[in-house]
Amino acid sequence: MHLLILLCLLLSPLAQADTRAVYEQSADPGRLVFEIADNGDFRAGAPDGRQYRLVIGGEAYQVAQLEGRLLVARLKDIEDALRASGNGAGRGILRSLTALVAATPQRIVHNGPIEINGWRGEVYNVRGAEWEFDRYGPIRDPEGAPYYVVSREPSLRQLGPAMRSFAIGELAFGRHLLADSAARVLLDTMDYLAARGTLIESSENGLQLMQAEQATIDPARLALPAPPLSREALAAALKEGRNPFPAIVGP
Repeated sequence: MHLLILLCLLLSPLAQADTRAVYEQSADPGRLVFEIADNGDFRAGAPDGRQYRLVIGGEAYQVAQLEGRLLVARLKDIEDALRASGNGAGRGILRSLTALVAATPQRIVHNGPIEINGWRGEVYNVRGAEWEFDRYGPIRDPEGAPYYVVSREPSLRQLGPAMRSFAIGELAFGRHLLADSAARVLLDTMDYLAARGTLIESSENGLQLMQAEQATIDPARLALPAPPLSREALAAALKEGRNPFPAIVGP
């Protein structure tokens, strides 16, 4: 019995709890707030709630305000509708350009440890990803290869999978404009970094983790505020040029 009590005491700090985390970035919105339940469900978006992602039981939804009311759509339905409504000629050009980017040799290079706002992390550069292409040829980003900082801090264990899911979800809004090879390169890079920890800083949009703490998340904030739109209603809105569900992170 004493051994059982001792084991319970030792394991109790490892028990999951709700997590609230805040990233700052140079893109719109300037802040991204993550609210993560102990079962992995989460909400992520701007602090004002004008648009956010809900992931419930592994299913991703987008929530947005339109004319004073909240609309909900399944993320996979949004991606399918965007793919079906995209301009053929323009999409073909973009897919060709992104195929050139994907064909540029890239490698992820570990550049050692760093500390970001008190969290220990490791820096990784993606060599080759500084090159982009337009119709006139290759263009090199003057800031060089993008970098990412990931951390294995135990306090960030819940945040890592939520951040990866959020980032992959953002691809839904532009995947129809990417060559399949380009989408694969992006996903492989995300998976490589996620396997090494939680993203705490990135040169992309100046993203940086500012806060992460245990907090009790109100279950109501992780519930759908309305039934999801049907695929037909979503497709009709896009056809009329009324897309209420843009990507959460703007360019």
